[in-house]
Amino acid sequence: MFKMFEPELFRKLMLTFCIFLLSTSCSQYPSLPEVYEFNVAGVVTITSELEENNQRSSAGSGFIWDNDGHIVTNSHVVRDAKNITVKFSDGVEMEAELIAHDVYSDLAVLSITYPDGYKITLLNLGDSKKVKVGQDIIAIGNPFGESFTLTKGIVSAIGRARPDLITNFQIGSVIQHDASINPGNSGGPLMDIEGNVIGINAQIASSSGGSTGIGFAIPINTAKKVIPALLTNKIYEHPYLGIAGTGVNLEIIKNLGLPRMTQGILVTFVDAEGPSGYSSLTAGDIITSIEKYPIKSFSGLVNFLTENTISGDLITLTVFRDNENLDIQVTLGARPSSE
Repeated sequence: MFKMFEPELFRKLMLTFCIFLLSTSCSQYPSLPEVYEFNVAGVVTITSELEENNQRSSAGSGFIWDNDGHIVTNSHVVRDAKNITVKFSDGVEMEAELIAHDVYSDLAVLSITYPDGYKITLLNLGDSKKVKVGQDIIAIGNPFGESFTLTKGIVSAIGRARPDLITNFQIGSVIQHDASINPGNSGGPLMDIEGNVIGINAQIASSSGGSTGIGFAIPINTAKKVIPALLTNKIYEHPYLGIAGTGVNLEIIKNLGLPRMTQGILVTFVDAEGPSGYSSLTAGDIITSIEKYPIKSFSGLVNFLTENTISGDLITLTVFRDNENLDIQVTLGARPSSE
């Protein structure tokens, strides 16, 4: 006959086995000090002189983008700069030149003439579509001038749409996190625990100007679209519908006599000279889906356009009008110039 394990012995064996599995899985990833030591060499602090004679300046962060040593940062850090200086973690400072910037995504790219033999460190670019709420993240930046500071947190939410700092348009698919970031972190990398860049820190929600545990990062997949276009053409054409609207809520459902479970966007304005103005879309329509993808809010619309379309694409909107579902085709244009 087989001898049965004693319950206490079985519990201890299972606990030991679980600890073994946990330690094995953890060993697959580099330690946090290892991630920092490698990646900090590819991060820079940025000082922008905004007026002649260094009367006023701003501080930010950035990181090396490609083998040519281009630096990516936020547009709001450098767009008004007269002179730009970057500093690496080895203490070396270099002058940088603004190649181009994009207000709508709050991204900018800089060029540097490196000394002969200077070794650059490239950060690995991740995939922001794989980001999950609750996953661990780290940020490296220059908060309040404290260079190359590492902070840690988790992803708090994904798919946020945040207004850019200049226009009335929104930045789509923004990553919300609780890693401590402050003025000076702008433009620095947000990374997963393996050191892959998943976003570019850009904003905080704060009435005091300091960290409150609500930070926002531009998804790296957006940068993968925008930065190559800035390097090649000095402009990125964001897809544009040319409408204004609001998410359907209970009040709208009652006032318009809509079916109780209606979800979508109530179109409140159509730009007659915009892309939708040349279609049959009209104010009062309710957009329920784009390319058969359900749309439940205006931020959802912005996120879909950001992630899945480019200027010039022909898309199909499904709208609810007069108790009927209609398909309307619109050729996306480019957002008006922000300059």
